[in-house]
Order: sequence, then C-alpha cells, then structure tokens
Amino acid sequence: MKKTIDKLISDSVDYKKNICSSCLVIRNGKEIYSGFFGLADREKNIPVKRDSIFRLFSLTKPVTATAVMILIDRGMLSPDDSVSKYFPEYADLTYEDENGEIKKSDTDMKIIHLLTMTSGLPYANNFNKSVCGSARLFDEIISRQNTGNDMTTAEFTAKASKIPLSFKSGEKWDYGISADILGGIVEKVSDMKYSEFLKENIFKPLGMNDTDFYVPSEKSERFTALYNWKNGVLERDGNNYLGLTDYKNPPAFESGGAGLCSTIEDYAKFGCMLANRGELNGIRIISENAFEYMTSPKLTEKQNFLWDRLKGYNYGCLVRVMENPEISEIKSIKGEFGWDGWTGTYICADPATKTVILYFTQICGAGTSWQAKEITNIVYKNINGEL
Repeated sequence: MKKTIDKLISDSVDYKKNICSSCLVIRNGKEIYSGFFGLADREKNIPVKRDSIFRLFSLTKPVTATAVMILIDRGMLSPDDSVSKYFPEYADLTYEDENGEIKKSDTDMKIIHLLTMTSGLPYANNFNKSVCGSARLFDEIISRQNTGNDMTTAEFTAKASKIPLSFKSGEKWDYGISADILGGIVEKVSDMKYSEFLKENIFKPLGMNDTDFYVPSEKSERFTALYNWKNGVLERDGNNYLGLTDYKNPPAFESGGAGLCSTIEDYAKFGCMLANRGELNGIRIISENAFEYMTSPKLTEKQNFLWDRLKGYNYGCLVRVMENPEISEIKSIKGEFGWDGWTGTYICADPATKTVILYFTQICGAGTSWQAKEITNIVYKNINGEL
C-alpha cells in the first residue's frame, strides 16, 4: 500500500499537478501510512512537513457539528429548537419562490435544518436574489475589514436572517452558510466566543495545539501557501475568500463553515475521535448517542440532491455519510463519513474498521481531489485484502 500511495502522490507533484501533498492513514489508533511531498511554499522553497498548517475551509464544518453535539449532550440545545429562540431576527424569514418572487416564509427554521444544510441559506453567488443577498453580506464583511470596524460572528448570524432563503427550510438540500450560523448559535448558547468554546471543549482535550482561526506569528513559517490554476499552471493565490482574512490575527468573524486552519496531525486526532465514536485516549468529546445522530443519514429522497461526485452518499450533520458504495466513486463501506474543504483538505472516517484517511493540499477549488479519491480506494482495497 505504501509504495502505491507514494507513487500516486509523488507523481502528482513531479508532473506539476500539485505543489504539496500531505497524507495520513490511521487504523485502530495506529498510523499505517504517512507521506509528505512537495513544497509548503514554492516561492520560499519550504518543504511540506507533518506540522505544516493548512487552511481547512469546509473541513471546519465537522468541527462545528461536533460543537453543536456537545451542547445537545449537555441539554443546552436541541435539534428541534427554532433558530429564532437564540436569534429573534429569524422569526421573520422570507424565501424566493420558483418565479423569483420574494415571499414571507410560513416555515420555521430549526437547528436541524442548519445541521443538514436544508435551511435554504445559500453561499454567495450572482444568479438569483437569494444568493445575491448572501453575496452582499460577505461584501459587507470585507468592506468593514477595510475600515477597521470588523463584523463579528454574532453580527453575521443576525444579519444573515435578512437573506431571502433559496427555498422554505426543510424542503431541499443546498450547500450554504448554515454552519456559519451554527457558530453564532454556539456562541450565544455557551456565552463564550466561538474560538474559545472550541479550544476548551475540543482542541485542548484532544491536544490539537495548532488549530485555530489564525496563525500566530511564531508559527507563520509553517503556514502553507495557497495556489490556484491559471492558464493550466498553478500560481500563488493571495486572495481572501468567504469573508476570511489573511490569518495573521484573530478575526472578528469566526467562520463556523470555513475559518479554521490546522495541521494534518491535529485534524487526525479529531478524525480518530470521531472514528472511535466520540472518544479518544479515554477522553470523551461527544456521547455515542450524539455520534450516532451526527453521522446517520438525514436526507429524504426528496431532499437529497447531493452533487454527482457524492453519488452513493447521504448527508448527516455537516458530513457526508456513505449509504451505497456500489454506486459511489469512492469504494469505502456503508457508514463511512467525512467531508472536504475547498482548498483540497479531505477526511474519510470509518467507525466499523476505525480507519481515518486524511489528504491535505492547498489549491483553490480542489475539494475532494482525484488524489484523495484514489488514496481512499487504495486503502479500502488493502482493508479488503485486494492489495
């Protein structure tokens, strides 16, 4: 298995399909593969290492789901709670109907809708009134950053209530800013800054010492550069996305959907905790009941219109959940779960075999890259005795 994965990743870097790749595979708490290839910063000729720090983007979402599960375990929050219980602004929602008209919604948005991306709150774009409303909110974040009057997580959460929903909450699945809203709700319910809640309840207990919403100056040399495809060549990308900053200082808006950065080793601890049903090395982060709830399929056939690349999967609480590996591009097993980040950070976790697969790179738009898919298939062939 090692030679096969090594060749796949090294060829990818050698043939300039990538700048850097980090990969870890853990089974039953033991590391069975590690590989670090290429440069964390091509322009400074800094090699990628085990402790290189990556922008997680949407791999932030499973962390946010776990934070919500902690509050559910403590009886401080319920999936059936109305969002308006915590942010009254959500008592007066609108949605965009099939004719493009904005109407008052007669459906209550609940925590479960945020956890399953069925809230109707979209990511920013420009093709209809709903996503344009989201775009205006992110534009406001950026403009206020430029004036020093930064928008906070709580402000973002409240202001997002004014975005016309893409549909009435609960009707469909559509990827959007639901996890960001959950970050604001965790703040409100816990009466703690979101980053502090994560540190106290997830990062410190698991020893995730390099995971945060920014990179301190003393760690800046370990921060991996971001690249983007331009005219068939990978070029350095200095832009900020989704209201995020340059990661040099603690941000006012702590994005529960995309804001964290971490090392592959730190995130492996988080993944192993989930693969072990909420516990790691005797430290329980969430109950087994909460784990089951988070990683069980939630979407009905009517709601489930996940992207083609997720064929075979359903959706749990901010994670994909394998239902039918026979029709999936990824040949894992039923019950495998995980997610990916826009910059090419990927996790696959499997409680049945206690396997965790992580593949990290930093390319805009990479998501679940072909390398991540191939590595996952290689690992499961090994599990099945086919390698």
